[in-house]
Amino acid sequence: MEGPRPPGRQHLHELSDVIPTSVHLSVPRTQRGQRARSGVRLHTLERPPDPSEVQMVCGLPTTSPARSVVDALQAGTQLEQVELAARQALQRGMTTPRRLRAAAQGRSDRVRRFVEQILSGEPT
Repeated sequence: MEGPRPPGRQHLHELSDVIPTSVHLSVPRTQRGQRARSGVRLHTLERPPDPSEVQMVCGLPTTSPARSVVDALQAGTQLEQVELAARQALQRGMTTPRRLRAAAQGRSDRVRRFVEQILSGEPT
């Protein structure tokens, strides 16, 4: 499912202090050569979200909090912001440890280890 996938998706979920400077959109890999308009960044995903990982927020299809946290981590968002977003999502009941682990499956060892550190309460 294609749709918004910003660092702004954390902003849409009101997680962390990340404030996007542009709108980030996912496009099918077949459209990866498209030029984005000013203020828009286009991305193709190695692993498009499963329909279960997409929800409507403010009328926009966006990835779930768990998927957003893992994607942000994989994209290189500052670790303290990813940790804050994950802890907020867990505390607010927006995700569960099981969902975070599931979102991290198939990702790099670094991503899986970081998720486990967050869930164990270890300092990151």
